[in-house]
Amino acid sequence: MNAVVGAKKGSNKQRQPVISPDSAQSKTFIKVLYGLAEGEIEGLANGLQSIYLEETPLQNADGSLNFENVKVDFRNGTNDQEYIEGFPAVENETAIDVELKSETPWVRAFSNLDLDAVRLRLKWGPLRTQNATNGDVSGVTIEYAIDLQTDGGVWTEVLKTKISDKTSANYERAHRIDLPRADSGWLVRVRRLTPNSSSEYISDKMYIAAVTEVIDAKLRYPNTALLGLQYDAETFGNVAKVAMDTKGRIIKVPTNYNPVTRQYIGIWDGTFKEAYTN
Repeated sequence: MNAVVGAKKGSNKQRQPVISPDSAQSKTFIKVLYGLAEGEIEGLANGLQSIYLEETPLQNADGSLNFENVKVDFRNGTNDQEYIEGFPAVENETAIDVELKSETPWVRAFSNLDLDAVRLRLKWGPLRTQNATNGDVSGVTIEYAIDLQTDGGVWTEVLKTKISDKTSANYERAHRIDLPRADSGWLVRVRRLTPNSSSEYISDKMYIAAVTEVIDAKLRYPNTALLGLQYDAETFGNVAKVAMDTKGRIIKVPTNYNPVTRQYIGIWDGTFKEAYTN
């Protein structure tokens, strides 16, 4: 006997729409400034390979990175070293809450010459595309760019990126734009590159939520070796455990001593030089 397999005639079972899960969350960054030593040190033993987050190096031996969105600043601890931007800063946020249209870029002037940066906080409403035929719900891709003009000069594109996600609630992200030296001020422009949709099946509104004027406090911490670290809080869920492999203090050694080979050459004349030695 042969079995006959098939569907019951007249079956009218309807297909359920496929709804993509939300794929974006607002980002929060953790910024930590570490004091490594008092006095000048030689530096990191092997660049980014010497910095570990949760026992994983930032960079592998082949140059590939193990983490995205990590910013590193290092100072050796000299008396005249430069400050590290953003640690800490004096900030003044102004709410904007204006929808960004592709045909009308948003432009704002900044005339306070003490500013070191501006931070733009962007916001999107729910992002979704619904298939008019089967009801499937998926995400949206929106490209945008940020431009900077200094002292009335030419526009320079400082950022071009996109969001390509599906969200059910508002989503935010922020971009810090470092400002070069200026005599009269700056203009910052945000352009939406992807045209606004007019379809009732697409939700893709984008807003300029707020802008923050940033003045870095410019604390140099002279004679203190520093490591400034910024990373995405979502990567670790909390402040990450950090470890570093460094070449330590620069000290006075006899001038006839080679700290690399650890050998003395000739007769010491009684004077010293500064060098790293282990």
